[in-house]
Amino acid sequence: MNADEEKVLLYLKKHPKEVFEGLSGLGMNDAGLAQVLDRLAQKEAIELKSAKIRFAELTDEGKADLNLFPEELLLKELAGKGSLALNSIKNSIALSWAKRNGWILMTGNTVKLSEGGAKVAKDAKEYHPKVVLKTIGATPKEQQNDIIEDNASTVGVLEKRGLLLLKELRKITSVEITPIGMSMLELPSNDQSIGQLTREMILTKDWKKRGLKRYDINAPSERIYSARLHPMHELIDIIREIWLSMGFIEGLGPIIESAFWNFDVLFAPQDHPTRDMQDTFFLSNPKTIDIDDVELLSRVKKMHKKSWGPVWREEVAKQALLRTHNTSVSAHYIKNFADLDKQEYPIKVFSIGRIFRNESGDYKHLAELYQYDGIIIGDNLTLANLIHTLKEFYKRLGIEIGIKPSYFPFVEPGMEIFYFDKEHNDRIELCGAGIIRKEITKALGSDKTVLAWGGGIERLMFNMLKVNSLSDIYKNDIDWLREREHLRLQGV
Repeated sequence: MNADEEKVLLYLKKHPKEVFEGLSGLGMNDAGLAQVLDRLAQKEAIELKSAKIRFAELTDEGKADLNLFPEELLLKELAGKGSLALNSIKNSIALSWAKRNGWILMTGNTVKLSEGGAKVAKDAKEYHPKVVLKTIGATPKEQQNDIIEDNASTVGVLEKRGLLLLKELRKITSVEITPIGMSMLELPSNDQSIGQLTREMILTKDWKKRGLKRYDINAPSERIYSARLHPMHELIDIIREIWLSMGFIEGLGPIIESAFWNFDVLFAPQDHPTRDMQDTFFLSNPKTIDIDDVELLSRVKKMHKKSWGPVWREEVAKQALLRTHNTSVSAHYIKNFADLDKQEYPIKVFSIGRIFRNESGDYKHLAELYQYDGIIIGDNLTLANLIHTLKEFYKRLGIEIGIKPSYFPFVEPGMEIFYFDKEHNDRIELCGAGIIRKEITKALGSDKTVLAWGGGIERLMFNMLKVNSLSDIYKNDIDWLREREHLRLQGV
């Protein structure tokens, strides 16, 4: 026990329970005091209690929006002009949030205020997200925790919009001396040997006179955390291992895709709601992606005109976007494996990748997520083969699934795979599945039956890591990342 440790213990003997700030009068700076307390805690001489304090820092974008959010600016403009042409509104963020708030109505190429939007425009009340952002920006970080907790949903939205960054610090709430600490004070103090060298001891050479304490290899030490994978990558490796062990090969495909491969090839009509800019991230650079296979282009065009009507535009099919599902990868492989020798079937392919959807986030939805997709190409394949494959996959993940009929544009028949989450008292959809429509396989040049499925990887975390919200996976809580359980295959 060195002089600083003894000083702290003597103080705590007189003040058995103290807060961190109460020890500041002992003549040590905060960093030095924290080190002394840490050493005493390792020796079990004191008991430290702490709490996580959440605070936020405004980003440059958040600081720029403090006076007027983009959707407020659009609201103000519409209130003055009455209506605007959709293609004249360049700020997609303003349009998206105005629509989500129910402030606007969109009819064709015209945007105007809704009844609720008109009421908000006349109301002098400040926009709540802006009020919260301003309040956080004006409050010292040590005092922000209650504000963040009281406005949790709004703060979550502000974080997703990139207007602030949520952070945490650990604050010592109390320091209490233990019986071990009391007994340390009762030990004879004639031992002047040094347990920790200081700069002053080295300069004065005092250590030569007093000697050094023997190093106790059994003394408590700080826990060392080894490097490990993020749980998402850990789960992706597990999923990859399962599919490979079931005889599948892994497929890859681009994140930036054309609407042709993302929608048109998969039987989605060009006026389908999922193509709307509120659901899909369209790109401005590149704005279009050419379709080199003229024969395929012709077959897909013919499929659409036969099924959805005479209007089909090639320029719409060429639009560049961030893929909204991994099924676009599966579509490429159906075409690539369309003309194999008969004995080479069945072909089994899976893919794992990042997908993007412009939608509001909640506890089970994210705008960016990972998806696994799979297909089996062959003859005489039925729903029974598909159900068996998926049951085996989820069994190895330790999940008991339910199955119900469902509709998906590119399969017929279709079904939904789900499980019941008791924590949220909610049925969690795991994946959609079915038999790829003959219109699609024919357009892709295949006469085979194709079983297909696709699901979000993040949703498996509800069952495997017991998270409360998908956003928890990406908050980078260092304590949770260090101490969480390793993910392992649970099935037989």
